[in-house]
Amino acid sequence: MHNDKTCAHSHLNLEKRELIEKGLNTRKTFTHIAQEIGTTISTVRREILRNRRCDWASYSKGADKTDCAHFKHCKIKGNCEFCYADRLCKRCHKGNCHDRCNEYEKRACPTVLKAPFVCNSCDSYGRCTSTRYRYSANSAQAMAERRSTEARTGIDLTEDEAKELTEAVRAGLIKGQSIHHIFESRDLPCSERSFYRYVENDDIPIKSMDLSKKVKYKKRKRKKVPSRKSGFFAGREYSDYLALPVEDRAITTEVDTVHGKKGDRKCILSLHRVDLHFQFYILLPDCTTQSVVDALDWLEECCGEHFNEFFGLMLMDRGTEFSDIRGIETSAFYGGQRCAVYFADPSRPDQKGACEKNHVELRKIVPRGTSLKNMCSLRLSYICSHVNSSIRKGCGNATPFEMADLCAPDGLLEKLGLQLIPPYEVIAAPNILYKADEPPIENAHVLD
Repeated sequence: MHNDKTCAHSHLNLEKRELIEKGLNTRKTFTHIAQEIGTTISTVRREILRNRRCDWASYSKGADKTDCAHFKHCKIKGNCEFCYADRLCKRCHKGNCHDRCNEYEKRACPTVLKAPFVCNSCDSYGRCTSTRYRYSANSAQAMAERRSTEARTGIDLTEDEAKELTEAVRAGLIKGQSIHHIFESRDLPCSERSFYRYVENDDIPIKSMDLSKKVKYKKRKRKKVPSRKSGFFAGREYSDYLALPVEDRAITTEVDTVHGKKGDRKCILSLHRVDLHFQFYILLPDCTTQSVVDALDWLEECCGEHFNEFFGLMLMDRGTEFSDIRGIETSAFYGGQRCAVYFADPSRPDQKGACEKNHVELRKIVPRGTSLKNMCSLRLSYICSHVNSSIRKGCGNATPFEMADLCAPDGLLEKLGLQLIPPYEVIAAPNILYKADEPPIENAHVLD
């Protein structure tokens, strides 16, 4: 015999249910059945009561009378206008006892009221006019599986909690905030993963189309540019970059330029510190080597002597705006080397994928094709603040701004006009922080 303590709470499978059915068919006691399947008597009893199948009553003419518990000894007469006063109502074929008689009581078979609670071994099963129950292993297994499935359907929220969740998410989506940011900046009644499941199953009134779409990258169309001399990138190729010590590559800054509407002169220089998930934006008057060098000179001035510590290793693409390697690497103040520059392979944006992926956050505010003609550095700094104030999983559910504030040179973020935006005020939607038709803010600094 199995130990009751170890088997009392185990789930029954089809094999054990077949043993129960076989035991009931052969009139075995609950004790004997429990010993065979290795469980308790109470488990067998509950299993039969929960999963027995109702087969109702067998059809029989006059069953609406004979199924009364008092039929055998009933002496009621004259209960309706159809009968003679001295005629027993149970002999009448013009009416139903359960419709007219106040004494009617449904007769129940004693076999289904106590053990074994089913009619598996009853010889009168085929002609019984009482409600019949039968235990079938296959039917019981299906009922148990259906109950288990139904217990996990729907949402584990009250009506008020569901309303609170819907309103909070919609308020964040209006501002362009990511779902992760919304859940990390608010105390909501479910997890982020559960929310996506509720949306997928249409359990809450938010559609998948309301959420941010997955970003797909495609190969960029590049203009033909004059070819550089052979060996131009010697010693600075991506393979050389990978040969550097891991600890040096851990503080890489990936550099790129972001363009607006076709024909615009202005563009944005982005510098992405991979380990901090922080991306700096500097407005350039045009996409030339001189503008890039001037921007880095200004950034060095903001960093002071700590430029090499924070931006000492840079990884760029092979755009012509980054062709002045000497100007990029040489300090404008003491003439020495301020950083080391390496270049990704041609048509391989994935080699500096962190920078490319983070441009998605900028494009939420300044969509592709938006003119940068009226962009100014003050407005761009405000955009940069919002982009870096969004809560990220990669930052341990902190913001890139908080990460950068811990290790950036003193006063750098303030000099760049950056500030931490409160979670509820973060905006990541177009035409709010920047509108292409709005004039630039007066007295805003632009690199000229």
